[in-house]
Amino acid sequence: MLRRLEKYEILEEIGHGGMATVYRARDTRLDRNVAVKVMHPHLRGAREARTRFTREAQTVARLRNPNILEIYDYSGEDSPESYIATELLTGPTLKLFAENHPDIPAEIAACFVIEITRALRAAHESGVIHRDIKPENVLLHEDRCIKLTDFGIAQMVDSQSMTATGQVLGSPGHMAPEQVEGKDCDARSDLFSLGTVLYFLATGKLPFPGRNPHQILKKIVDVDYIDPLRVRPSIGGRLRAIIVKLLERDPDQRYQTAEELDRDLTDFVAQIGIHDPAATLAEYLHDASRVSTTLRLRIIEACTNQGEKALKVRDLTAATDAFNRVLALDESNPKVLAMLERMGNRSRFERIAVIVSAVLVSTALVYAAYTWWPKGHARTGTNARLADNAQNDTRPMATDINAVLDAGREAAVLDASVAQVAVVGVSRNVTNRTGQVSSIAESGSRVVVFDPTPEGVTIAVDNASPRPFGPSFSQVTLSVGRHHFAFVGNDACCRDDSFDVNIPAGEGTFRLSRTLEFRPASVYVRSNVAGDVSINGTRLGRTREVLEVPLNRASDTVNVVVTAPGHRPYTGVLRLRAGRVDELDITLPAEIAQ
Repeated sequence: MLRRLEKYEILEEIGHGGMATVYRARDTRLDRNVAVKVMHPHLRGAREARTRFTREAQTVARLRNPNILEIYDYSGEDSPESYIATELLTGPTLKLFAENHPDIPAEIAACFVIEITRALRAAHESGVIHRDIKPENVLLHEDRCIKLTDFGIAQMVDSQSMTATGQVLGSPGHMAPEQVEGKDCDARSDLFSLGTVLYFLATGKLPFPGRNPHQILKKIVDVDYIDPLRVRPSIGGRLRAIIVKLLERDPDQRYQTAEELDRDLTDFVAQIGIHDPAATLAEYLHDASRVSTTLRLRIIEACTNQGEKALKVRDLTAATDAFNRVLALDESNPKVLAMLERMGNRSRFERIAVIVSAVLVSTALVYAAYTWWPKGHARTGTNARLADNAQNDTRPMATDINAVLDAGREAAVLDASVAQVAVVGVSRNVTNRTGQVSSIAESGSRVVVFDPTPEGVTIAVDNASPRPFGPSFSQVTLSVGRHHFAFVGNDACCRDDSFDVNIPAGEGTFRLSRTLEFRPASVYVRSNVAGDVSINGTRLGRTREVLEVPLNRASDTVNVVVTAPGHRPYTGVLRLRAGRVDELDITLPAEIAQ
């Protein structure tokens, strides 16, 4: 290890990358600790690498922002030792911090990204595109702030790209689709990458996981990710909408500027009283457990109030989203459960009232048509039948209203829309056609027991927030009538299934069984020579191609045969998993000439 580099005394290595090694060092002239980034010896002779190193130093030096690493010194492009001296950050990286704190509150995740967004805004306004936004390139400092680092592959707007033809620069898992495809990148590419960071912080998982770069990059190009609200329902619909907009495949559909994103994230955290994201973040970094507990209570209170306000203006979508977020944090919250029950009753009776009004108006029109119809005028068709029926009907008016109520009840039941709410049946006394009083249940409720295959699914009812099937969510009480269900297999093993079911009236529970179709598995065979690949006796394609294999279960063992002219065939067994890509590395020996 280096012991001294000009005026810098090297103390220890603190990081190592593909282009350089980073050391903690002491500036002997100014007597302060710094970080020194030294280019690897084998790259110093490569002109492109030295030029890129120079540009990193010049790029960061021109940026002035409290969330961007500060440059102190640069050796110069012609120096035999290429190095950059910067402020020394205490760490750790944002990735390591998030892995050690898997339940970061959604608002704290937003605060982290607000700070990164402000660093990006400064860079973009100076004409600098970072092109490598990822949690590893964000460092925490002194448990009070974050710093964006590593502008090593930053691109100056309108400057000639230094990327070699066919070469992709960036980090798999965080690159924008246009970056993967080798197209021009701009500020919106950085915002897509920032969307992957926000997804990771808010859910604890990466949006584009994979076992190898090929699988990851394909998912990015297809923008194939699990809805963040399914991964962690407690983030709420508003943060979900921000993440989804960031991860749009078409750059024109994303946030267009960091300023625009900053505004939406700031509004999001302000809903629970966070008006200084940097200060809140510093408080969280100092005592994550205490702040998380406090924020949870504030989120529950704020979302409950938001739901109540939405109910007053009959915005059921906003109310349901707010209440679902509360229940994701506190599933037995009595106040929210009570309001959801009232939502179910009110929405049902509002629909009944509309139907009753419509039928009464129709009856009045028929009666008026008969009463005012000119004497002696011929009545034909439907009008004649309606008028004749009205003339011959001598029953009391109350009898007709009973029929209307029955019709309204049935129509309302079929149109029931509030899910995961225990709707209490309401009875009322009406006069029947014989003049006797009877009790008619306006509506009822039924316990619906889920029976999915496979059991590892997430279930959403009537567009409510999805919840994982398990001991805490295996059944739900719903109003009798039609409801919409969505079953989604975890880990992409199955195809999503969305369907309507009419919950019939009756005693006991109603079992809802559903079997999801398993996705095909994929196999990628690497071989020393190109050859044909057969699975279970069927030729599927060639080596170094992603080949799909249909499966009828979550995983299965298959027989693999690979053949190539002039080489002995390979025969083996491979276990494949639905929705996953499994790899096989083989060597086909050459046939011995006779």
